[in-house]
Amino acid sequence: MSIKETIYHHGLHGLVRKLFFFLGHKSSYIAWRFRNAPIYTNPTTVDLEFIECDLTKLGVTIQDYNPSPESFKAFQAEDWFPAEYHGGMKSGVWDEKLLEHWIASDRLELMSFEQNDIYVDVAAANSPWVKNLHERKGIPAFAIDLNKVGLAYRHLTYYKREDATNTSFKDESIKGASLHCAFEMFMKDDDTLLIKEAARILRPGCKLVILPLYMHTHYCTYATPEYYGKGYSDPDATEYIRMDFSGVPSSRKYDAKTLKIRILDQIESLGMSYQLLAIRNKSELGNNIYCHFILEIIR
Repeated sequence: MSIKETIYHHGLHGLVRKLFFFLGHKSSYIAWRFRNAPIYTNPTTVDLEFIECDLTKLGVTIQDYNPSPESFKAFQAEDWFPAEYHGGMKSGVWDEKLLEHWIASDRLELMSFEQNDIYVDVAAANSPWVKNLHERKGIPAFAIDLNKVGLAYRHLTYYKREDATNTSFKDESIKGASLHCAFEMFMKDDDTLLIKEAARILRPGCKLVILPLYMHTHYCTYATPEYYGKGYSDPDATEYIRMDFSGVPSSRKYDAKTLKIRILDQIESLGMSYQLLAIRNKSELGNNIYCHFILEIIR
């Protein structure tokens, strides 16, 4: 975000706060201040195996998923995203971010959507995905996010500032929706409220795709230093800190039991069904692929 956009969104005070945090975050003071805070680490391959075993013991079926490397390469060659997207090809997450959009598109059969088939990119931030879907495929798509729409998209009526748990979409009006690296940021009860909203707005037989579905061996969250310990995380979750970036009040990681009770059981109680997929061929799909679990919610 540019300085101009930061001032527009957060005011001069917000800009000063961001600059202060950025400078402080790099200092030894921040490291000293949080020296005793538990540091978050991602689940290992072995951890993921244990998580899958825990899910299976709870009666949750996990489907093996092997996305086609050739089809993904064809998607990448279509240049849906600009070279600077998420820091560009050298950022370390380029393949992952494109993979998430391609998988969601493929699972929703998005490219076959017709004139009245509405797609929603939930918590889209300032992604060009919806704009390109409109311009290149004529797909009636919307991008929604809690934050203000960026300057580059503010003139587009299909980029909307909305709460995904309480949208303006009509009942049974949406053919498909997806969240790309976003569901974990739905704090407090917003994760469960999103499920309820999906039950309202999705057309029968249509679905919401969540990827990655972040999980761990135990129910936990992480926050960045400016939010750590300030009550943004669920009281039942172990809170960790991430020191390598900023801007995250709480990022949720379900364990098997919590996912079953909090999300999967609720999906079924609302008369919907689900599929839980696990990617088995990450090494064939690009560099630094970390998406493992994918949750599909079918209305």
